[in-house]
Amino acid sequence: MILCRMAARLRPWTARALALATMIGLSFSQHASAQGASASILVDPPFISLGLMQPRDTITRSFRLSNITDKPITIASVVPTCTCTTVDATGKVIPPKGSIEIPLTMKVAASTGVKTAAVTLTFSDRSAPITLQMQGEIAYAVRSTCIDVIENKRMPYINLFDDPQRSPSVAPPPLVGEMKVSCTDGRPFRVLSVMGKPPQFIGWNPARDEPQTAYDVAYDFQGIPCDRMPPYLIIETDHPLAPVIDMRVRHACTKITPQLPFAEYRANLGSLRVDVPLPFEFELKRAQGWTVTGVQSKDSRIDVKFVGQRSDSEGALVSMVATATAGAMGDRTGSANGAAILLAPVSMTARDPSGNTRSSDFWVYAQVMPASASGPVPAPNPAQKSGS
Repeated sequence: MILCRMAARLRPWTARALALATMIGLSFSQHASAQGASASILVDPPFISLGLMQPRDTITRSFRLSNITDKPITIASVVPTCTCTTVDATGKVIPPKGSIEIPLTMKVAASTGVKTAAVTLTFSDRSAPITLQMQGEIAYAVRSTCIDVIENKRMPYINLFDDPQRSPSVAPPPLVGEMKVSCTDGRPFRVLSVMGKPPQFIGWNPARDEPQTAYDVAYDFQGIPCDRMPPYLIIETDHPLAPVIDMRVRHACTKITPQLPFAEYRANLGSLRVDVPLPFEFELKRAQGWTVTGVQSKDSRIDVKFVGQRSDSEGALVSMVATATAGAMGDRTGSANGAAILLAPVSMTARDPSGNTRSSDFWVYAQVMPASASGPVPAPNPAQKSGS
């Protein structure tokens, strides 16, 4: 059993904000200099920083294009960098000495990390193309990190992997340790369960103390057999934007070797209700020429059906529908709200560019509510995916 103990403490974001600002500042400097190549069109602003973004959100920002010549200029073409970016600008005319606004919409990916949306515009007067760009960091409303004893720094995973080449003088990663669960928006919340089991707290009493913005959580993987070692630790919270989050467990028994070009290896489905279908998407990277032919859940507690695929030069978005079955409710002895926690493998099959058929597994996880639960059907979690 994985034990959880927690102590409240707010995690500072200064270092992360500074790093992100520095990175975005560099991008802005490089990008702004490129805008000077056009002698006919000026862009304001040439770059938009979006800051922190919720996974699976949709964000629209506007750029103003100004025509500094005495003749009208038509936008001849618009080329987005990926299917996540949409803009309606082809054929629009910028009047002489006038300007127009161009809205750029980005469908935020579910995988966490820095994300850039950009489109390149060409013009009827054959002036230099201009790129409109916006960038931000995708992050869950709640996240979990842990000190990696090998790297000696805080990382978004639990490292239990014992390197066979490890020097005898170096101790193996311990199976017992602590992780920090904290919010990114400053909103106090509660941790309801870890892998469906009731948390045990250190320095914080759930019956007496007020909710906090961060908790220290102890884990214990001692005695867990290889075939039951979880690839991800699923953490349930009462934060409205993060009913469940995951933390990768790196161990010899949880190694992932995909045969398909997955952008990530799991999909966060948020909160599900039994027998209520939930559409979601899964991303493939560098998937030009790959054609998905089907998906199949390998766990009877959830049904997953393939809907379709949208591809571009960079990758593909695979559309699916997930439906939790009555069997997903299972053991809810550790539940604080009548929910069950689901972590299940799903097999995806696709043809590669050479015509060969390949299959590989990814994971889906969710908080599952009974069909008879009162209140509205849970909305899809804004954070439906995240890295490896």
